[in-house]
Amino acid sequence: MRSTNELILYQSDELAEHIEVRLEDETIWLTQNQIVDLFASSKANISEHIKHIFDSGELVENSTVRKFRTVRLEGDREVSRQLRHYSLDVILSVGYRVNSGRGTQFRIWANQVLKDHLLKGYSIAKRIDRIEDNVHGLIGRMEEIELQINTNLTPKQGIFFDGQIFDAYVFVADLVKKAKSSIVLIDNYVEESVLTLLSKREKNVAATIYTKAVSKQFKLDLKKHNSQYPEIKVVEFKDAHDRFLILDKKELYHFGASLKDLGKKWFAFSRMDTMTKAVLNQLSKVQS
Repeated sequence: MRSTNELILYQSDELAEHIEVRLEDETIWLTQNQIVDLFASSKANISEHIKHIFDSGELVENSTVRKFRTVRLEGDREVSRQLRHYSLDVILSVGYRVNSGRGTQFRIWANQVLKDHLLKGYSIAKRIDRIEDNVHGLIGRMEEIELQINTNLTPKQGIFFDGQIFDAYVFVADLVKKAKSSIVLIDNYVEESVLTLLSKREKNVAATIYTKAVSKQFKLDLKKHNSQYPEIKVVEFKDAHDRFLILDKKELYHFGASLKDLGKKWFAFSRMDTMTKAVLNQLSKVQS
């Protein structure tokens, strides 16, 4: 850099006023309020995205947030305050989420500014490539979800990783909701949360759980559930080790984890429709 703690103005046709950008340690810094102005968003929305970026581990807060002393006008007085600033990594990550057009425009400008201020061959390309890789991954995931929504397709196989509790729950809940006539669950470890999941089915859809043992607590939970919602039938069944979900006697899903533990650790799922009839034939031999 030619200097440190340097200020430079950023102006585009979409901005009512220029933004005073800080250059320090080979990157660009903006306050949260400046990011709000840059992407024409709200403070609450920007705060939420920044929090998600750090909570998800996409960026590390300690290396992308810094306090700089800033002089600003408050009323008719000039006041010097320490304000939190966010680096270019954070700015671009937020921009891709809330206003990709402005984010791209700012990235091009910032890249050129930094190149003009770099010495001895230092390059920002790897940093921007890493952010763009993260964004491409996010876009790919969004496109996959959009395809499933628009075409009503359900993935035939996949893996949920540790911590994807909500994603896994939503996936199974959507399976339950799409059943038209019947649901059969084979799972040796069931509890109240499984009843809650099955209660999301349509009213005219029959539900049966096959499990190796029914505890006293689960019997109480089942009684309370059945008094308020359409009945769920429970059958003791000790011959299965894995977990299976059968929809409308046609679709068979195999799960590597019990439904009560969805997303708590890595588990895989796969659709095995060719085995549906064989599994149902075996279950038909069970005496309820």
